[in-house]
Amino acid sequence: MSGVPTFGEYIRERRTTANLTRPQLAWLANLSVAYLTKIESGANPSRRVIESLSTALALQAAEFEYALILAEGPLPRIEADHPAPADLEYLELLNPKIAAFVSGTMDIIAVNAAHREAFPQLDPGCNYIEWLMLNPVSRTVLVDWQGETRQSITFFRLLVARYGFDERVREIVENCRANPEFGLLWRGDSVTDERPDRTKLVRDPKTLAITELRITMWRTSSSLRSWMLALGTSVDQPTAVTRPVARERPISSRPINTFSSVSNRTPSTEVLASEQKSTPTPPI
Repeated sequence: MSGVPTFGEYIRERRTTANLTRPQLAWLANLSVAYLTKIESGANPSRRVIESLSTALALQAAEFEYALILAEGPLPRIEADHPAPADLEYLELLNPKIAAFVSGTMDIIAVNAAHREAFPQLDPGCNYIEWLMLNPVSRTVLVDWQGETRQSITFFRLLVARYGFDERVREIVENCRANPEFGLLWRGDSVTDERPDRTKLVRDPKTLAITELRITMWRTSSSLRSWMLALGTSVDQPTAVTRPVARERPISSRPINTFSSVSNRTPSTEVLASEQKSTPTPPI
């Protein structure tokens, strides 16, 4: 199984997950039951029907994109290219932020020094999914290994749909099948385009210190580049909650926007006495 279903198979899976019968979904999508049956059997729907079914199934943005790609085919193929020297220089300038260039199949193309230190053995030429499933060090580095693996595979599934199931993807899938856990995750239908919490906990394998990283995937606007920038920045500690200062209302006050003739007036004895009696707010 490639892990990328047809549009009809995906709609049937999502309908089952939503506990909807075929007549119920047909009614919600304003379709006939006979036409929905044809779609689930492999018929090619129009864009309007795809949108109608996506609305009826309450698909999220990434899920709608996934359904659209399944119905209309993958994006135009981009030949694999390599970062220019200026791109690699920029990658090093991002230190101490963790940064790497990642391909559409989640192959690591280039990394900076901070990435090498944070993710041992995830070097250029390695694949992130294979590193998760086959390299034991990943379970030490990633505090929530299961959550990160599940999330990464849902993103990988969307990338495979975008760019097509080629020989490189087939090689990655077959290699990862050596881990039985991969087969269970790969048979799912979940897809995602970004991390729900955008953070993950990373453990230093040497000191066992844990760092919370905020992860961002940057895709260049140029259609001639086949790689993305994965950027990880350390999340600052939350600001301590300070106790509010209780300040008393002053007994008397003088306006600051009076005319000069009034401002030059000598303060009364009562005002001076009240100012002398008032005490400043004690420091915390």
